[in-house]
Amino acid sequence: MPKLSQAVIDERRTGIETAAKDLFIKQGFHATSMRDISKHAEVSLGNLYNYYETKEAMFESIINRYLIEVDQKLKDIFDEIEEPLEPTAMRHLGQMVGNLVDSHSDFWLLMYIDVLEFQNRHFRKMFEGLTVRFRNIFADKFIAAQERGDLRAGVDPALAFTAAYMQFFNYFLVEKLFGGNEHFGLSDEQALNSLTKIFSYGVLSEKKLAEFKKQVVANG
Repeated sequence: MPKLSQAVIDERRTGIETAAKDLFIKQGFHATSMRDISKHAEVSLGNLYNYYETKEAMFESIINRYLIEVDQKLKDIFDEIEEPLEPTAMRHLGQMVGNLVDSHSDFWLLMYIDVLEFQNRHFRKMFEGLTVRFRNIFADKFIAAQERGDLRAGVDPALAFTAAYMQFFNYFLVEKLFGGNEHFGLSDEQALNSLTKIFSYGVLSEKKLAEFKKQVVANG
């Protein structure tokens, strides 16, 4: 029997993983058997084990493929951002995060399967050290913004950017994957505008902030 080329092996792996992914999303990981996958992928059970020793190895391979693609798209998003804390850039960040969630819905569904069935063992690295990552990516821009006096005293720019990113991310996950149906009572465009305004300008009025400052001074 002739040895298969790497291209053919990769093609067969892709077909198997596509079938497995569909079943994992529909039935859950533990409720899906290797026999189910072999049937859905139209390969023999024995041949399936030639490609993957375990079902979890298959799950990990599916996730790793997505992680490579999503990581590159996130890098492209961050490369586009000139001034991460300015309203226009933050609004654009929200829009791009929405596009990312929308174009990779299967990836995020697998993330929730991982949370439910593996305590987020496989996806954890995507969120670990997120603020540190942003601090490194935008270090020069954050420092420059602080030196210009663009930020309120005591505000950590990396933490603020992380909070904005995660809020945009969570907003679109609820809307796109969980049938949020305008859970803010706003369209996507209106929600992006409102979130950008909150993160850029805050919630309290200048008058109210001044009152708090007076109280702080009065209380020593």
